[in-house]
Amino acid sequence: MRRFIFGMAFVTAACGAMFPVRAEVDKIIHVCDRQERVCPEFRPRVKAPDGWTRDEAASLKYGASMFVPNGKTFGKAEVIIYAEGRYNKDRTELVQWVATSDRDWATTSGENAKITTLPSVSPKIVINRYDNPSLKDQPIEVIAHYADLDKDGNSYIVRLAVSGLNETAVMAAVPLLDKMIVGAKIP
Repeated sequence: MRRFIFGMAFVTAACGAMFPVRAEVDKIIHVCDRQERVCPEFRPRVKAPDGWTRDEAASLKYGASMFVPNGKTFGKAEVIIYAEGRYNKDRTELVQWVATSDRDWATTSGENAKITTLPSVSPKIVINRYDNPSLKDQPIEVIAHYADLDKDGNSYIVRLAVSGLNETAVMAAVPLLDKMIVGAKIP
């Protein structure tokens, strides 16, 4: 019995080493700008929620993982979810990084733009709602921000976002962010 227990402990430890129990960001390089240069993409390891799929063409075009409801395409979906990593060279604390990003967004978004902080299940995640009625394609977004690393220890800020044309569709999809966050095993 003792051998069995030690054997299972070894298998568990070996599997834990092979399969990380935390989120991670993958660095991907691809050709862009009509094949004139290469562009980095920092792709968070998140899975498409049930009933959704990754739109490969839109993901490549925008340098982020773009998820759409099954049967829809990026241009035809009423609501989308996207996940992107932003390199955090200076390892700025999450709250400060989001505050700076929000200040920049508010400065360039016009007088009717509004940012509302939403409750978060973890202090390691900052969730904001962004309203900008002057935007035709994305007048409302809810974005969950969290800090993450790649396998080399480089720092990133990950943005998981629900974006869409109307409030009802966006707010109906927001619970999917919680499921994606849990699935990502954020450190």
